[in-house]
Amino acid sequence: APSKDRGIMDYEGQKLAEILFYWIILSFGAVGWVIGYIQQDFVVVFYAWLVGVTLSVIICVPDWPFYNRHPVKWLESVPDRRQSSTAK
Repeated sequence: APSKDRGIMDYEGQKLAEILFYWIILSFGAVGWVIGYIQQDFVVVFYAWLVGVTLSVIICVPDWPFYNRHPVKWLESVPDRRQSSTAK
C-alpha cells in the first residue's frame, strides 16, 4: 500500500530511484558513445546522454506511487518524562 504522506518517498523507493537514475544515464551514454564513435560525431554522444538525463529526471525525480511500496512504520510517540515528573 502506498504511503499516505504524499511527497515522501520511502527508503526502498530512494534506492530504486538511484539505481534507475544510474542505469538509464549509463545505458544512454554507452549507446550514444558507440553510435557516435561509428559516425565519428561527438554531438550524437551528447544528445544521447541528454535524452538519458531527461528521461531519468522524469522517471526518478517525481514521487511516483511505485516509490512508496514500503512505507516506514514509525513507533508511537512516547510521552515526555519531564512533564510527568513536574506533575508530582
